[in-house]
Amino acid sequence: MINIIAENISSATITALTENPDLTFADALIDSTLAKVGRTVDIDDQWIKLAYAAAVDCDTVVLMQNNIQSTATVKIQANATDSWGSPSVDQALTFTKDYRRSNELGRDIGVWSYQFSTTQSYQYWRIFVDDSTNPDGYIELSFVFMDENIVFPGMSVNQTFTRQTTSEPEFSESNQVYGVKRVQYNVANFVSPVVTESEKTTIDSFFNKIDIVVPYCMLVWENSLDVQRPLYVVSTNLPEWKRLETKSGLLWTFNMEIREVF
Repeated sequence: MINIIAENISSATITALTENPDLTFADALIDSTLAKVGRTVDIDDQWIKLAYAAAVDCDTVVLMQNNIQSTATVKIQANATDSWGSPSVDQALTFTKDYRRSNELGRDIGVWSYQFSTTQSYQYWRIFVDDSTNPDGYIELSFVFMDENIVFPGMSVNQTFTRQTTSEPEFSESNQVYGVKRVQYNVANFVSPVVTESEKTTIDSFFNKIDIVVPYCMLVWENSLDVQRPLYVVSTNLPEWKRLETKSGLLWTFNMEIREVF
């Protein structure tokens, strides 16, 4: 499992090739806790640039809550200078379908991501999108994760995902059902049965930052995104640590619960 907190984006200076003045990317992307959107006013060869005061480290890139079609060309680019003729990083992102968003928009929409094999460190980054057949006439994006991985220890083999809903049905005296169909979301409970002291320190530091209110990106099975797409979640509990005395030394076990948010 890999978890990513959107920390780099908060210090970026964000500009775009084109954007709707009422829906700017600087306003939308700078705070990953708010569900705002940035929009271009075109769909061909669009870019969103993130400039930093100094180089920032990135292990994984994830673009969430967007209207980009599965047929689009989407890249992450990076360079030491603000020059884009031949950037040092020019990497295509991989599409993973989001069935909820696809049902909403009536076409294949999803999450775009890429995991670098080694940490990349650059001062200038760009998201490039060419979606020339997008019927909306614009590119829309809400959340960008471009940060270092926080790797959690191995989980138990069997994990349970539950789909829940914010819909509230009502029943008449004749047992007819009434209600408004709202939002379905995932909840899950993960158990890590063997955690070292060093891993425990990393996990505690992670929860010190997010508590149960800061959303983050979770890659449940980072090598099998087709099994479970990247999720935008909050934790619904803090760790309950159980101490294990073993022949090889002190170990720990803990569980965490998450809820998907939008």
